[in-house]
Amino acid sequence: MSDLRHPLPGTRPLVVGAARSGIAAARLLRRLGLEPRLADRRFAAPEGDALARDLAAQGVAAACVADRAEALADRDLVVWSPGIPIDHPIARAARVAGVPVISELELGWCASRARFVCITGTNGKSTTTDLTGALVRTIGVPVAVCGNIGTPVCDVAPALPAAALVVAEVSSFQLESVDRLRPDVAVWLNLTPDHLDRHGDFGTYAAMKRQLFLRQGADDVAVWNADDEEVMKRRIPDGIPAAPAAREFSTRRAVDDGAFAEGADVFMASRGSRARLLPVAELRLRGRHNLMNALAALCAARAVGVADPAARDVLTRYPGLEHRLESVATVDGVEFVNDSKATNVASLEVALDSFDRKVVLIAGGRDKGQDFRPLAERVGRAVTHLILIGEGAPRLHADWPGVPATDAPTLAAAVDAAFERARPLGAPVLLSPGCASFDMFRDFEDRGRQFKAEVERLARAGVA
Repeated sequence: MSDLRHPLPGTRPLVVGAARSGIAAARLLRRLGLEPRLADRRFAAPEGDALARDLAAQGVAAACVADRAEALADRDLVVWSPGIPIDHPIARAARVAGVPVISELELGWCASRARFVCITGTNGKSTTTDLTGALVRTIGVPVAVCGNIGTPVCDVAPALPAAALVVAEVSSFQLESVDRLRPDVAVWLNLTPDHLDRHGDFGTYAAMKRQLFLRQGADDVAVWNADDEEVMKRRIPDGIPAAPAAREFSTRRAVDDGAFAEGADVFMASRGSRARLLPVAELRLRGRHNLMNALAALCAARAVGVADPAARDVLTRYPGLEHRLESVATVDGVEFVNDSKATNVASLEVALDSFDRKVVLIAGGRDKGQDFRPLAERVGRAVTHLILIGEGAPRLHADWPGVPATDAPTLAAAVDAAFERARPLGAPVLLSPGCASFDMFRDFEDRGRQFKAEVERLARAGVA
């Protein structure tokens, strides 16, 4: 335990949730010489036996009492998995008993000596995190890209040397239970309503995002989106004694310190001086939102020592992530684009803004308490036909009246219907659901890969 960056507030840990983050946390705690208990309802099911045996072989005790406060018996620390709401009975019982509750993210930070670059926001987190990782690799130090993007922080960060860098995507769920985390660089991309079904209201959701910056000091860097009013009015105030160094990014105006786009070019700025980096047209990423992501990544990368020539080279080659405006194939003149990662209204809107012609849109899935009505005018202008799937289809019919729409019972039927309507027009087919995936799929990745498989089926059918 002496190698910890920050002491843990307990020595008898309970880990709640046996998905990737929880298992990674339990394994780390065991490596630290503690005896964690891992609680999850799945251990009560027959399929949980094999997982419990595997964990037991690693020194992790499995308990099937994840819905009961008794799980806290003889425990003095709780490590919380992001997939479980923080109002769960165990979390409530822990707070009443004065037992600290920390996130898997914070545990990984406490147990690591590496520098942390943490990136949050409503949209663009995964792309910006991955791009920042690609930029940071140019300085020749070990780099781990992890967090909400897929690999748990606890799996990789503690093994890195002090000179290494952790680039972590951070969600509001992970920030529900932090009070120690202090990133060397923290980035806030944007803020629009999301996850209100979990957080309850926009103010609470925004407060979770702001958690990332509250413990930064004068040696740290905070990066803000200067174009986002909601971010800017919630950023840490200037002039406080230990305020982090502020960097900004913008596509609307020049900034004194950070990165901005002006006219056809991208500029880097430092103390009011500017240097042209490259033409916007040379970015391989598609759309204005990805220009914003690139500017944010540039700010973070420069803060840890990435030089402009190396950054320019990366930006001209970086292709983007799977499931985010990913061009899958062109079948008989119809381009199919996989944007399965678009799980909210704002993400869907930026996807529509990335095309200069009307699209056939496949949308729908599990609603998260969002209001789709403000997007109705934009959908009417950008979409020639809607193909609606999942639980959210009735809601979208009601919120987007006047746009021709067809319901599809399966994703395969949706792809066929979209192709039928796009083919005579040569219009692109865009899968950008605007909803969560869990009504029909394991996750957004499963949804995107099934979409690509259906497009491949069309291509193999010989219609091209």
